[in-house]
Amino acid sequence: MAGHNIINNRCLKDAIVTCLVDALSGVFIGFACFAIIGHIANLQGLSVEDFQSSGFNLAFIVYPDFLASLPLPQLWLVLTFVTLMALAIDTLVPGIDIIVTALGDQFPLLRRRRWCTISVVLSTVLLFALLYISQGGIYVLTLVDWFAYFPALALYAFLECIVLGWCYGTKRLEEDVSMLWGEKIPGFMHVCIRIVCPVLILVIIAYSGYSYRPPKYGDYIFPAWANVVGWMISLVAVLPFPAVFIWIVVNTRGTSVKEVFSKNKQQPTRKCAFYTRRMNNVLLNFV
Repeated sequence: MAGHNIINNRCLKDAIVTCLVDALSGVFIGFACFAIIGHIANLQGLSVEDFQSSGFNLAFIVYPDFLASLPLPQLWLVLTFVTLMALAIDTLVPGIDIIVTALGDQFPLLRRRRWCTISVVLSTVLLFALLYISQGGIYVLTLVDWFAYFPALALYAFLECIVLGWCYGTKRLEEDVSMLWGEKIPGFMHVCIRIVCPVLILVIIAYSGYSYRPPKYGDYIFPAWANVVGWMISLVAVLPFPAVFIWIVVNTRGTSVKEVFSKNKQQPTRKCAFYTRRMNNVLLNFV
């Protein structure tokens, strides 16, 4: 999303504010959810430990049941589901923007008809989403939600830290930031990008693997073939990385593997130099 910023936007402040708001919102929502769970458990004559509800049940069954006991329940229900809809659309925008931008970079002709590309992508997403509103849609949604984000999300986040902190280097990053802002990156950011963030992500990956359990929805436990389908969903998001890596290595000329890696290492550097010169020209015009 940073591609939509103005050149001299101080995104460090935006990033810090976003993280703080996200963390504080999580704490507030946590208090609200536990209060709701306690209230519904009390109405059903159960203890909080015996009342188990999370995920879609909490959002679409338990929470509306709680709102029905408030004054003007219709108002609160409408506000709640409008909020959920806005949150879903807001969450969808970055992913759609990434796909549309990637297609435009790969096929420059699509940039001239950006609205057509967006329409095709959204139509494809709509067709897949129809599965979720079918009779067994909640089970499909649970299976996709269970496997879609892990390990792909954690793996790519870890690789981003490695590429940015160790391959591209925080020194180069600091030079880019200095060129745009005229300021340096705080020292703790170097440590966070290169060490703290990768270590924390590895801890999350290890704990997620340790605490893994087969998917289930309520009392329904998914069969073995559904688990296989779930892991295939996970691999769909992971496989492009080794596939593109192998494709680039195979299509790069060289007499040895070392030479192939050397050429691919130098190519991004030349591109960065080109974009740096281009950015300098833009900055001069801006000034």
